Amino acid sequence: MRFSILVAFVSCFTALLRADDFFPEGADVVFSVTPEILAQTPAWNPLTGQAPVSAADAIRIAAEYHKKIIPSGRTQWYVFDLAGASLVRSDNDRWYWVVQYRAHFDPEKQPSEDGTVGRGWIGPKIAHNRYPVLFDGKLAPSRPHRPELPAAIRPADKSDKPDRERN
Repeated sequence: MRFSILVAFVSCFTALLRADDFFPEGADVVFSVTPEILAQTPAWNPLTGQAPVSAADAIRIAAEYHKKIIPSGRTQWYVFDLAGASLVRSDNDRWYWVVQYRAHFDPEKQPSEDGTVGRGWIGPKIAHNRYPVLFDGKLAPSRPHRPELPAAIRPADKSDKPDRERN
């Protein structure tokens, strides 16, 4: 029994280690690129022809999503600029693009009367938003970044209580 639990744990942990996860600022999702996902995309050998998805197409696909989560190109504290697109190679001649937006502090933020921006620590500086674009012309699959808590441990809503407990 312990051995089978250990095998299950190791196989799940190994699958997590093989995934490349991307957590864009402003999104409630994480994009994952795994060998299983890449196996469903076209193989490519750079010595034999053009990539199935061009850099320009990858940037356009990522830009469409980026504009959905950060329509103005700014968050409360950061401005995002396109930094570039890089090819990433995986096993079995599977490739994908990573389109990156660089973040820097917004120069239009005005200091407060005491000369500070904000009222203290605003959190860690974001370095970038990265979007994985597969060679099938789509963003990598995503899943919720913060999955909903199971009902057993979720805070109870007053409407969930039986009538005798509501009063």
